[in-house]
Amino acid sequence: MTEQDPALRIKAATAETPTAALEDIAKSAGTSVAAVLRALPEGEAYCISGAHFVTVMDDFRDWGDMTFIVNTGDVILEAKGVVKGAMGSGMYNLSGKAVGGHLKAEACDMIAFVSRKLFGMETHSIQFYNAEGGCMFKIYLGRTADRQLVPEQVTKYHDLRAGFDTI
Repeated sequence: MTEQDPALRIKAATAETPTAALEDIAKSAGTSVAAVLRALPEGEAYCISGAHFVTVMDDFRDWGDMTFIVNTGDVILEAKGVVKGAMGSGMYNLSGKAVGGHLKAEACDMIAFVSRKLFGMETHSIQFYNAEGGCMFKIYLGRTADRQLVPEQVTKYHDLRAGFDTI
């Protein structure tokens, strides 16, 4: 491996700031966020096929409030609320009060269940990636009033993840 090897650049960037946002690690390493996910230590990212997009999204209906995030690099947009929707007219249409919009399900190539510390706090998220390795959006589990992960959501997260084979 050479200094230009993406795996070495990811390893160096992750070692420098192990709890940084994945986008920051990818930028530092000069690679995609999806490549960073695949290089995380065992247990931090569990990647499945994007073909499971609708199944995963439909499961969220009864999870309660979560945080829906879109990070363009220039903007990090967060919406907190129930994530629910259905397929219609070729799009997955979100119908929650706080979280609404239209998602192109067919653009999803990979879904990652990510469990890692972010800014010193334990997190669990489900992240959706396109074929170019760019993050479409992320959904983070909710927190209680004392900033702990919602236990019921953690259980649902692990149960959902266990239903799929990794890619």
